[in-house]
Amino acid sequence: MKGTDELSKYLCLLLRHQPEKAGLDMDSHGWVSVEQLISGVNSCSGYRLDRELLERIVAEDRKGRYRFDEKHERIKCCQGHSVEWVEPELTYSEPPEFLYHGTTTRALGLIEESGSISRMKRHAVHMQAAEEKAWQSAERWHMTPVVLKIAASEMAKDGYTFGVTENEVWCTEEVPVKYICDRIYNK
Repeated sequence: MKGTDELSKYLCLLLRHQPEKAGLDMDSHGWVSVEQLISGVNSCSGYRLDRELLERIVAEDRKGRYRFDEKHERIKCCQGHSVEWVEPELTYSEPPEFLYHGTTTRALGLIEESGSISRMKRHAVHMQAAEEKAWQSAERWHMTPVVLKIAASEMAKDGYTFGVTENEVWCTEEVPVKYICDRIYNK
């Protein structure tokens, strides 16, 4: 049987990018039936999933990527969707003075060349209020990580809108490079 970490990554793939791979009926905010997810994973992949394992994956996920509804009948990923018709559920508010974006030195070159951090195929650019959490994002790519310190309150004053997810990821459409106030190469 394949490992729990690999299964968690597969669940992210289904719940963020390819619900059709497991025949999931996803609503406009990314919610799917827990029973349908379990059935789809078991019939369409080499993984084996039951409710107990799913509950454990959700509870132990250090990034808090997954959410159950109140009755634990539906599940979703909080953000990171590339499915065009899914709209993340955000609470719009004023950001803290600074936010942090984890990336790689290779991507930083592309950011500086293009003039902004773009949302790529996702619905938004993701940032963290805590630098440590941005390092989690930066290090996942197995390349040279870098964390960008963003002047978020200045962006908000200039008219940029910010929303925050249930797992406290800050989102905005783009971040022009002029708002990058520091590049942090070491923890």
